[in-house]
Amino acid sequence: MQIDRMDLDECRTPEAIVTEIVRQIPNMPVPVPIEDLARAVDIVDIRRMDTPNFEGGLITQPERRDGMILVNSNGSQQRQRYTIGHEIGHFLMVSHQPATPGGAFMCSQADMAVRRADRDDRAARMEMEANRFSAGILMPLNRFRPDMEALGDPDLQHIFALAKRYDTSREATAIRYTGYHDRHCAVIIAKDNVVRRIVRPSRFPFIDVSLSRPLPTNSFTMRSRVTAPGWGEVDGGVWLGYGPAARGVIREQAYRGNSGWTYTLLVLEPGAAPDPDDEEDVPDVYDRFQASFDRR
Repeated sequence: MQIDRMDLDECRTPEAIVTEIVRQIPNMPVPVPIEDLARAVDIVDIRRMDTPNFEGGLITQPERRDGMILVNSNGSQQRQRYTIGHEIGHFLMVSHQPATPGGAFMCSQADMAVRRADRDDRAARMEMEANRFSAGILMPLNRFRPDMEALGDPDLQHIFALAKRYDTSREATAIRYTGYHDRHCAVIIAKDNVVRRIVRPSRFPFIDVSLSRPLPTNSFTMRSRVTAPGWGEVDGGVWLGYGPAARGVIREQAYRGNSGWTYTLLVLEPGAAPDPDDEEDVPDVYDRFQASFDRR
């Protein structure tokens, strides 16, 4: 695998870098060989360490001649792959610099989850961009989108199948899936019936549940005890509160996995309107700029 980094130096966004890498390697294997890719962009070593202090790290020079990536070995294979992608993102984004001159990037588990950041929060924006690069390179849209569309209407089993194909976590795959599916859908991940993660693209209405709070008692997920993904219909107000979209019906799919983990897929029926009162549903200039690259 060979990559000309000079062409990457002209790219200023994670999406532009991914697009250029895909242009140079049009037949990128799936799952993406992320460690081979790291070596192709001059990462000379990837060291796995048993540590609770960080999830990943990057040691390099300001001019980025080469670099070393550190990975927490306690994570799953999929998490380690995502971490490597995240650190490659820091390495290739020329605007990314450690907080201290000559220092290293040391990224926590929380950094790996940053999806939105205030424009004035430079540190958070760097982590967000590194996450966008990692998701983009591990699940390149020129491969991921056709695979997703071939599976048809939203279904948790499709998310699980794509996660296996791309060797990514179910959560990371759900973020990619809900963000680019032509149907409006979202995923709720819970542990022991307590909400741990809400995967909601900006075009989906506000979901009226809170992290670290129980799942709605009248949801299909709480009423269902099947272990295979099962479907039901619930009033929109169960999940969406009192917005305009809550007046309709939501299709809800539930899957109870191992160790108390539960996945819930919410699908809006065609014609259900987003909540106009939810400011996060209005794409800002960054969303539109990202979308322009995704369409290329």
